Amino acid sequence: MVVGYIHLDYGEWLSGSYNVQELGLAKALEDKGHKTVIVYWVSRSDKRCNTEVKITDSIKKVYLPYLIRLVHHIWPDFSLLMPLGIDVYHLQSDNLLCVPEAVRFCLKHGLKHYCYVGTIHSSSPKAVSRCIMDKLSSRNFAAFRRTKVFCKTPAVMDELKRNGVSSAEWVPVGLDMDIIPSIASNKEDLKIRLNLPLDKIIIFLVCALRPDKHPMDIFSLAEMFGEEYLFVHVGTPWMQTEEYMAKLSSDEKYRNIQFLGKMENIKVHEYYEVADYVINFNPNEIFGMSILEAMYHNATVVARHAPGPDCIIENGKSGFLCSSIEEMAEIISSGKKVQYARSRVLKHFTWHSTVDKFLNSIR
Repeated sequence: MVVGYIHLDYGEWLSGSYNVQELGLAKALEDKGHKTVIVYWVSRSDKRCNTEVKITDSIKKVYLPYLIRLVHHIWPDFSLLMPLGIDVYHLQSDNLLCVPEAVRFCLKHGLKHYCYVGTIHSSSPKAVSRCIMDKLSSRNFAAFRRTKVFCKTPAVMDELKRNGVSSAEWVPVGLDMDIIPSIASNKEDLKIRLNLPLDKIIIFLVCALRPDKHPMDIFSLAEMFGEEYLFVHVGTPWMQTEEYMAKLSSDEKYRNIQFLGKMENIKVHEYYEVADYVINFNPNEIFGMSILEAMYHNATVVARHAPGPDCIIENGKSGFLCSSIEEMAEIISSGKKVQYARSRVLKHFTWHSTVDKFLNSIR
C-alpha cells in the first residue's frame, strides 16, 4: 500500500533541530511493508519544484507547485496528486485553510483518506491575526464531520467532539528512535566535553525565540535561583532575538543563563543526557517533541500545563506539570526527580503504535 503524507501548508522544515514527524511515520510504515510519498507544496520558482527525492526504496519526497500562498497557508492544485499512485491520503490538517478542499477532493474521487490534527487554533502572537485566522479556519469543522479525524492530543479530540466531529480519535505523535544517537559517555565525562561545570545543577531548555514559545520566561525563573544552577538554552533565533539578547546582557543576575542558539538535533540529545531538569514554558504547546526526546533519556521534565504536556506526562510519575513559573521553581528547588519517563515514551509514544491505529482504521 502507498500512503501519501500530504502537507496542507507551505514548504518543508529543514532545521535539523527536531524529529521530523513525516519521516518517523514513513519509517514505521516501511517496517510494516508499506510505501510513503511525502508531498510538499513549494513556489514554482523553487528549484525543487516538480522534483522527487528518494529517501529509501519505500520512502520518497515530492515537491509540487502551489497556486496561491498566504504566509504558511497555501491553495494547492490537488489534481497533481493523482499520478502519484497513492492508495491512502494522510492529510496533515491542523487549522489550515485548504482543509475543506482537500477533504472534498478525496470524497469526490472516492479516495481513502483521514485527517491528522494537532491544533485547531492560530498561534499568531497578534490577537487580531488569531481572531481572523480562527474564524476562517472554522470552516474545517464541517469538513472534519465528513471524514475520519485523528488528533494528536485528547484536548483537540474533545474540542472536535464538542463541535460535532464524532469520528475524532486520539492518536499521539510518535518518537523516531532511529535518529536518537547512542551516547556512551557517563554524565561527568559528557559535561566536560560540553564545557559544562561539574558542580552545578543543569536546567535545559529547547525553545525558539518567538513569543508563542515564551522564551523570555527563562529570566523570571533564573532570578529565583543562585549560581549553583545553570540554565542552558538552545533555540533558533527568531522574532524575539534582539529583546532576548539585550536582557541577557543587561544584568549580572543572568550570569546563570547560557544561550547556545540553534543546534543540530543529534547534539541536543547530549544535553538531555546531562540535564538535571528539562523545562517547557509554552502554555499552548500543541504536542512537544522535545519533551518526548528528553523523556526518552529519562530526564525529569517540568512543563507548563498545555494540551501536549498534559497528555504526555503523568504528573509526578513521568514528569511534572505546573501552572506557573513559581510552581516550576518550587519543583526544581525541591530536587524531586522521576524514574518512569522513558518507559512512558516506549509504551505509548512510538510511531509504530501510532501507525497500527492508522492502519486499523484504514482496514
